[in-house]
Amino acid sequence: MGFVRNSLAAAIAAALSAQAIADTEQNSSTPDAEHQLDMVQVVGQATAGVDDVITLEELEKVQAVDLNDVFALNPEVSAGGAVALGQKIYVRNVGEDMVNITVDGASQSSGVFHHSGRVVIDPDLLKQVEIEAGAGSSTAGIGALGGAVRFVTKDPEDLLRGDENIGATLKSTYFSNGESLKHSATVYGTDDKGMFSGLINLVRADFNNQEDGSGDEIIGSESDNSVGFAKLVTNINDQQKLSLSYESLQQEGDLLYRPEWIPSDSNPMAGTEANRKTIIANYQLNSGDLLNLSVNAYQSSVEQLREDASLLPGDKQDGSVETLGLTIENTSIIGSNKLIYGINYRDDKAQLDTFSDADGDRIYETPDRHKEDSQVKAVYVQDIVSVTDSLTLTAGLRYDDYVLNDVNGEKITDSAVSPNISANYQINQAFAISAGYAEAIRGATVKDSYTVYEGSYTYDKDIEAERAKNIEIGADFKSGPFSAAAGVYKTIIDDAIAKQYGYLWSNELVNTDDIETNGYYLKGGYQQDGINVIASFHSANTEQNDEAVERYIHGSTATSIGDTLVIDANYQFNDAWFVGWTGQHVRDLDEMEYDLTWVNPRSGDALEYQIATEKTGYTTHDLYLRWSPMVDETVVVNLTAKNVLDADYLNHASIADYTDNEGFEAISGQKDAGRDIRLSLALKI
Repeated sequence: MGFVRNSLAAAIAAALSAQAIADTEQNSSTPDAEHQLDMVQVVGQATAGVDDVITLEELEKVQAVDLNDVFALNPEVSAGGAVALGQKIYVRNVGEDMVNITVDGASQSSGVFHHSGRVVIDPDLLKQVEIEAGAGSSTAGIGALGGAVRFVTKDPEDLLRGDENIGATLKSTYFSNGESLKHSATVYGTDDKGMFSGLINLVRADFNNQEDGSGDEIIGSESDNSVGFAKLVTNINDQQKLSLSYESLQQEGDLLYRPEWIPSDSNPMAGTEANRKTIIANYQLNSGDLLNLSVNAYQSSVEQLREDASLLPGDKQDGSVETLGLTIENTSIIGSNKLIYGINYRDDKAQLDTFSDADGDRIYETPDRHKEDSQVKAVYVQDIVSVTDSLTLTAGLRYDDYVLNDVNGEKITDSAVSPNISANYQINQAFAISAGYAEAIRGATVKDSYTVYEGSYTYDKDIEAERAKNIEIGADFKSGPFSAAAGVYKTIIDDAIAKQYGYLWSNELVNTDDIETNGYYLKGGYQQDGINVIASFHSANTEQNDEAVERYIHGSTATSIGDTLVIDANYQFNDAWFVGWTGQHVRDLDEMEYDLTWVNPRSGDALEYQIATEKTGYTTHDLYLRWSPMVDETVVVNLTAKNVLDADYLNHASIADYTDNEGFEAISGQKDAGRDIRLSLALKI
């Protein structure tokens, strides 16, 4: 979580914090109370809070279908590639394994097949996405070395219009690239007293292989997707609210064995089925200044069933990760202090099955040598103090305790305290400055399920928790229609957990050299008379062992992404017409060189490699148009032209191209999709 506001809300954070705390109880009775209370918490924490909120409007105008679309307007977050299962989230160049990623509070804690399948979400379900960049507040959650990403799904109240008690939305979308279709149906309603409300959402999408900007087919980008989502919300009384939700998501198709790599003899097609099922309960009790309680409990299972050519023909492997989690948090307002304190608990279990596809007979019944589990317990406190009308201070402590029972029968434990402190000073109504320092830790947890067997990716028995240290300084400006923000930061991840650096195909996870990122960001905006323009720029240099990090070399830890500029400009003509343009430019990264070693497991002989790659920059343009002829939005038509100039490029968040290096001709990420015209029609009844 970042220490400097990287959004418009942050520009007025300190000025509003004192009044926001005073109004917390009053706001809790409004329809958007849950979101308002969340924003009060993070805004009131000066520089330790949400950096950006991706709204429902932003998701709809790009007609988002994957993680790449979701984060298209934020240059600090990247997810490249045209194959959804192969996309990996990077926040300020730090990989998703070091970011606390949640859906309605349910942690997406571990991958299933290496780097694929950890974060699977259908954007149609989302109300918003909250991003906290960099280690920050103690409330960020478990393992938030690089920050937190929180996906928030829609409530029935978000869909109901005016005084209606029941409604339905039917939506269909056509995608020109791949000539694909996506259909969804949502039914929602509430009782006359507003005590009970619910929604049911069904989605079916059939995606064909897409083409890149050169017209070449992107192998493995096809998939058949089915989503079922249900949510029940109960307003028990004016002070209590309970919500229960269930989601089932299934993707299947003929994917490459490593979905984000180019096809090759070593990366053949593999029939794949991915499933995620999640049950989430959220309870809120708001009763006076001292008791503002929230309880989040969830059970989630993620599974991938994949054909495995390394076994007998037709054999399959079935990997899964099951997670149980609980967060209990309370907020107490005592004088000028807003005290937030709570506990986190998470239990992960990973396992790998292998069985015959011919008749369904299992070769073995998942013995202990193919299972492992881990638990994380934490307690935290964060104090926000309005010292004066202009100065807000916040400080916190977090204690995390990690226990891993790994596949080799080893018990690995670690625990530590992580402090943070920050301040926000409102110089005048227009200008604010902020600064802060924070730490966060992450100990050993379950590995992805496809590496859960004896001898594969074991932890060094003396492994220690990795620790992030993040320092930021920034400034925010807001006057009339103009807003701006700027900041610099330095993040160091000590004792980063990864394969031994420089050794190809190493099967031991150890504490490697520190990962250091030095970066800065700039943001400017103008909003008036229907015109809205936002320009965002992010530059970061991330190194380990004095070398630029890269996804293939450094795996799940980090990667390098060129300086990124995103400009979004739109205009609301009237209630019916809305048009806009988004441009993105990513700068070249010069040649990066690496010395690697491969040790023959039989002879022990070592082979040395010197390889190099570079990342070519690219520029893309998107156009979007929204037409809603009726005030109540009974009919909504969205037209989006993604990559309208058909740019041909390899996303910097994908694996770089190593094909010019002898022996590495099969190592390269697949390009992003070329031009895609998306047309959707939504009908509310």
